[in-house]
Amino acid sequence: MRFVTLLCILLLGTGAAFSQSLSGNMNTEAHSEALRYGNVDIYKGDKLVASVLTDKLGNFAVALDTGTYVCVMNYAGYSPITKEIKVTGDEVADFKMKADPSKPPTHTTRSEDGDFKGRALEELAVESYRVESKSAKAYKREDLSRTPTRVGAVMATTPGVTTSGWASVDGTSGGLGVGASASSKLLTAGEINDFSKWKMWQDLSKGELASYQKTWQIAPSGRYTVMLQSESGIPIVDAVVQLLLNRDVVFTSRTDNSGKAECWLTIKNETPVIDGKLSIQISYNGKTSTINKVKAFENGLNHQKLDISCQEVENVDVAFVVDATGSMGDEISFLQAEMSDVIFQSKQISNKLNFRFANVYYRDAGDSYVTKSMDFNRILSESDAFINQQYAGGGGDFPEAMDVGLDSAINNLSWSENARARILFLVLDAPPHQNAVVNERLQRLILQAAEKGIRIVPIGASGIDKSTEYLMRTLALGTNGTYTFLTDHSGIGNSHIKPSTDSYEVETLNAIMVRILKSYTYMPDCQQNIPDLALNIPDSIVSTIPAADSSDTSGVKPDPKALNITWSYYPNPTNGMITILPNTDIKELYVSDLSGKVLQILPKLKKDERIQVDLSNYATGIYLIRYLDENNHWLSGKVVLQRTS
Repeated sequence: MRFVTLLCILLLGTGAAFSQSLSGNMNTEAHSEALRYGNVDIYKGDKLVASVLTDKLGNFAVALDTGTYVCVMNYAGYSPITKEIKVTGDEVADFKMKADPSKPPTHTTRSEDGDFKGRALEELAVESYRVESKSAKAYKREDLSRTPTRVGAVMATTPGVTTSGWASVDGTSGGLGVGASASSKLLTAGEINDFSKWKMWQDLSKGELASYQKTWQIAPSGRYTVMLQSESGIPIVDAVVQLLLNRDVVFTSRTDNSGKAECWLTIKNETPVIDGKLSIQISYNGKTSTINKVKAFENGLNHQKLDISCQEVENVDVAFVVDATGSMGDEISFLQAEMSDVIFQSKQISNKLNFRFANVYYRDAGDSYVTKSMDFNRILSESDAFINQQYAGGGGDFPEAMDVGLDSAINNLSWSENARARILFLVLDAPPHQNAVVNERLQRLILQAAEKGIRIVPIGASGIDKSTEYLMRTLALGTNGTYTFLTDHSGIGNSHIKPSTDSYEVETLNAIMVRILKSYTYMPDCQQNIPDLALNIPDSIVSTIPAADSSDTSGVKPDPKALNITWSYYPNPTNGMITILPNTDIKELYVSDLSGKVLQILPKLKKDERIQVDLSNYATGIYLIRYLDENNHWLSGKVVLQRTS
């Protein structure tokens, strides 16, 4: 894979102050080639105290206290190096990795420009065409060499879509076709978090998308949200939360990094019936507590404080489940190029996070394989090597063995027993086969994933239809995830359908995945320190939309007048109460968590009228104040809820 140039590793820790550091370089003994994304683990005694990755140039840096440490270097295809280092100041140590004859080096699987060596993207696409020329997903040869739609043209004709964060895509170049260099930060995408647009999802599932409830027999309904925190306000992570009806377990979930769990009365296509008493049982560290007065989400969150000592959970499991059938040939290399770079950026939240990686590639019955897996491994380069060996092929009809691949990932991978986050990226361009057996399996998989605390994040590629979009969005809802999808703006691959929603932002897929991973893995430490996530979200809202330019000939309908919106809210950070002062009337103002999940709706805010909002019932963390303006653009600012330790 090609990796973007990173000049240095950002030391975004958990807020502790260090006066010393360890830095250095990892390269090969034979040719002094830089080894990018190598694992550098720092131990004090038997305890892992820091874990970082090398950048593109093989460099690493980590802040440490004075003391003696054991540094362990790992890279796929090379023998590990273990070295004791005394840190008294800013220490420097370089490591020459010796190739392991039993494991050929893997860091040169791709050439520097990102192309496959010996198996170019165009060759993969041509193979896909030969295999699937009679299928519903068939490639036409002229499609493989077509010039994709230019970015500028798409923007001018796509209402309700705003763009951000994709400057690497050249709108004047005609896009990227088959044979283009497969590197990261090129694919464009959008995200729909149906938890953040809950009313709209309810309307869509009863209207435009209603017929697909019957198709898949899946329709999560009867939503109950629980927020757990310690007495000091720290979110309680990975607690088991069970929704009970007359003491019978209806749904089991786990709290996420923000201390929240989502429970459903049913995920089947049926009207939930409450015939008896509902309660919520919480289990954490061998202790149980019960919420007897249960509120449905429409009536608020179910808050509970537990008298427990703070524990920092550092494990993060990330699995990629990828459709590797022939029709994915137009995009699979670009998707592969994103994965390690996304992990590298996300890991900068804290050098204490213990990331593990797993992969499941699937095709369909009758292909050379149905699933091919790599179980969880801490060594990112091992995962990188596995990914580089995969390519698109097989298939032959529209549906694939997606349910089998998902089942393999949820039930056969060795997910951590205790984790801050368990995230499953499901990359696909086609649905599973549709029949009663598959539908029942999907229902079971949602329940199993939720029980294990696995958040499913589908990534819809070209070829997705509305039925598949509905299924992906329900998989995300049922497991506390979010739905992402590729767009045409990059010019890569075949066309992509527009999702059913009011508006969405176009970003690079890389930026979306990094933001999702950061929002799913960040949390305060026991001293109430919140990491700097570098998400470029302002601390206040200032939005200026200029008046229409009469000389503009782009064809885009201009705004009739200038619009200036300024919010101020204070104090920020806050220990509970904030005051909001808008300079315009606001129909609805939303308070959400960092992932966009709506927690409060404040109706009918009037211009220049102060309103106080109480966040004291929420766990320590970052929250968003959001407003949908009259031009259908989301304006967001962040507020930090931080209590004294």
